[in-house]
Amino acid sequence: MTQADTARYTNTTSPMPVRAAEQGKRPLSDQAVTALAAAYHVTRAELLAAQRRSFGQPEEPQQEPPSAEGTRVARKLESLRTEVYAGAAPSDAHLASEGNRKSGSAALTEAMVRALRAGEIADPRDEALDALALAFDVPPVYFRQDDPEVDALILSTRAVRNKFTVMVARGAGQEMPRESWDQLRDFIGETMEEILADGENGRPA
Repeated sequence: MTQADTARYTNTTSPMPVRAAEQGKRPLSDQAVTALAAAYHVTRAELLAAQRRSFGQPEEPQQEPPSAEGTRVARKLESLRTEVYAGAAPSDAHLASEGNRKSGSAALTEAMVRALRAGEIADPRDEALDALALAFDVPPVYFRQDDPEVDALILSTRAVRNKFTVMVARGAGQEMPRESWDQLRDFIGETMEEILADGENGRPA
């Protein structure tokens, strides 16, 4: 395609828009970029990259698509934030500090936790995920599998524990008889024991 042929795609009477862009004098309009990309059988990104080269501008780094593993971890972290902490999860710095303290390692940094939340780490290390699980007080299995029912059980249990802790901290137990409070605590503990026992009994030999 010659420069003269481009006029019908840029809705002009001359090839000046394309000539000016190729000479690095004036960029194409957004409509011209879309039309010419279709005419050249390239993507808009490829055409804009060529235009940047004409203007002597550096190439923009290509964004790697998020990996399946990175996306899965980010999704699980978002579930913890919304279903356990009602949208107000601890800060990245706090999670990194708590995870390192509880694991006795230096597996996490604030930047790493932020990247995990964004799904930007394609293959997270097991020690980092284990430390993150400790920071959230969930079992490491939460990050190691992708069964919706297992996730739901862990999140529900963690949410109950979080609620129970808040109730104790604010002295809610003092508003009801000691016997009733003990029954509530025992009920929660016995229910979890029964659930885990049923899981053991149903496990294949």
